[in-house]
Amino acid sequence: MKPAISKSAISFAIAAFATVAHAAETYPTKPVTLVVAYAAGGMTDILTRKIAADLQAQTGQPFVVDNKPGATGQIATEFVSRRPADGYTILVGATSHVINPALKKSLPYDARKAFDPVALLAISPNFVLVNSGLNIKTFADLKTYARTHSTIPYGTAGIGGAPHVIGELLRAQSGLPFVHVAYKGAAPAMGDLVSGQVPFGVAESVTANAYLKSGKIVPLAVASARRSEMYPSVPTLNELGYKGFDLSTWVGVYAPAGTSPQILETLNKGIRKAIASKMTSDYIHSTGSEPGNMDLPTYKAFVQSEIDKWKAVIQQAGVKDE
Repeated sequence: MKPAISKSAISFAIAAFATVAHAAETYPTKPVTLVVAYAAGGMTDILTRKIAADLQAQTGQPFVVDNKPGATGQIATEFVSRRPADGYTILVGATSHVINPALKKSLPYDARKAFDPVALLAISPNFVLVNSGLNIKTFADLKTYARTHSTIPYGTAGIGGAPHVIGELLRAQSGLPFVHVAYKGAAPAMGDLVSGQVPFGVAESVTANAYLKSGKIVPLAVASARRSEMYPSVPTLNELGYKGFDLSTWVGVYAPAGTSPQILETLNKGIRKAIASKMTSDYIHSTGSEPGNMDLPTYKAFVQSEIDKWKAVIQQAGVKDE
């Protein structure tokens, strides 16, 4: 015989459900924290601050950016994975979110299960770059340069990011003596490339764009499947004979798993509206990137497919967590 359920218990359950549903419908009613997995000044941080301003204008509630850099996004990701699934602490991360599961021997969270994907902010091409002072104009010139240099240091924003993996895949395929130099963020990596402290680098267009326009660095190739609309004369690595380079950097938003579907939908629509605004859209295009525009099911499928793709690339490149 099944135990009877009291009317008071049923009433309590109904009231609790109604409270949660009401909270989702009225979201947000207080400040929302956007936890950025990288230091200020890089692609993820810049885009997040623009979106935060738009979301604040839409909702009347503050969207506060909190940078928690370190361990290629792992510190911020673990922090958010342990926060309540109430929509008030949100993760903003770059491609390392889908790279870390294949690169790290162990993670304190399951990237597939610990988060609900929210929205795609932007997709940015990655460029293979050299300091302009070297007088290297093409990838063929880089090969010539390598004949008289036993090592070619290249800088990126850190271990396990898309630029690092691209550099190692290119090293494996080209046989050139690339040696990775990991920085604590995109800005310091770009600074040393521009100053000549390192001769070579891989970076996404948001970070590199201003220096490309000034001529302080030279793009040799792009790691996307097709050429950049902003720099159409720059060949793809696939065109140069290196295969499997459909490897873009992208910035995405995630909530702790179990967040209300209504809150996820509210965030997704709000972010897509922000991205579609002329000011933000123009800014994203000005960096050589493309605005994201995916609904929740499409973005969820995209994240899962990217986890699978980068796992295969990392295995091919032989990348290890240094």
